[in-house]
Amino acid sequence: MAYLKIGVSEENLLAVSRISGYDLSSFSLKNQFTSESGNTITYPVRMQKKRIAITAELYGNEYTNFMNLIKNPEFYCEFQNPDGEKSGYFTVTSDVSVTKIMNETIEKLALYAIAFTIEEV
Repeated sequence: MAYLKIGVSEENLLAVSRISGYDLSSFSLKNQFTSESGNTITYPVRMQKKRIAITAELYGNEYTNFMNLIKNPEFYCEFQNPDGEKSGYFTVTSDVSVTKIMNETIEKLALYAIAFTIEEV
């Protein structure tokens, strides 16, 4: 089961629980150095950083809190990995796509569908 919790600290996390799309992948950063003689060397800088593409539904109050959280350049994140729960600091690396699914009524808050991608810092 996919889940994601984000916050400015480990103690105060917002749970994103209604997830319809969760794509977890790993990637490596590489640097390239070219010497004066023209030889090129490629070497890894950091191995296996995580990237998560998410599509989820958030109600009005969750949506407002979420949008405020992702304005931070970095935030703490707990997420589901195939071998269990992992955590770390992430940043948003894509545009956040927002679609309003349901307007606010007397009984219910507005419902939003959001899609975004985060990467480990």
